[in-house]
Amino acid sequence: MKKLILIIFSIFLILPGTSYGQSSADKKIDSQIDQLKNKVASRVAELKLVEKRGIVGTVESVSDTEITINNLDDKTRIINVDEFTKFSSSEDNTFGISDIKKGSQIAVLGLYNKDSERLLARFIDQTVIPQILYGVVTKRDEKNFTVTLSTEDGTSYVVDIERITKTYDYLDGDLEISGFTKIKTMENALVVGYADPKEKDRLTAGRIITFPGVPKNPRIPVEAQTSTKPTGSPSI
Repeated sequence: MKKLILIIFSIFLILPGTSYGQSSADKKIDSQIDQLKNKVASRVAELKLVEKRGIVGTVESVSDTEITINNLDDKTRIINVDEFTKFSSSEDNTFGISDIKKGSQIAVLGLYNKDSERLLARFIDQTVIPQILYGVVTKRDEKNFTVTLSTEDGTSYVVDIERITKTYDYLDGDLEISGFTKIKTMENALVVGYADPKEKDRLTAGRIITFPGVPKNPRIPVEAQTSTKPTGSPSI
């Protein structure tokens, strides 16, 4: 009988301890769950704040850790550079931050922070940004296969038409393949091309879209000029 009493008494002594141990474990688990929830919430907030984005622009200033560029919308963007940023160039296998100067044209892919409006660069590539011009064709030179495009700011650009140039007419909402011979003076035109490094206000066209039947842009006060015709038949 005494042994039975001792056993029951021992069980009562053990149970509170066991109960306390389970309570401590529960609290520890709850604490871990709370920490996990906080981490998940923080990560979700971070993902909402940061997104992958690409920017193309012309460099305004550069340091070892930061590049300021003007993008295609002529807005200033700040690029952060760190030890994980990779650089590339089709012309230079050793291209790096030290090769980037004011006026350099680069394409950047990285993580854009919506709060700071900065891009943490992961890849920076040296590139050539095409010019996009909209104006009126004021002259055709059939001998040299060029057109002169006048724009709203009063600049006249000489546009070289090469065999690689793709020319289109925009008619009734559709693009139709055209050609140099179909480009007319006093037509509105959109030109996408690359600047001539040797001559100001001259570029080689990659694409030209003309808008037949659309009234000339009234903001461009120009007079039609006669075409300069070649002695032979055009080859384009």
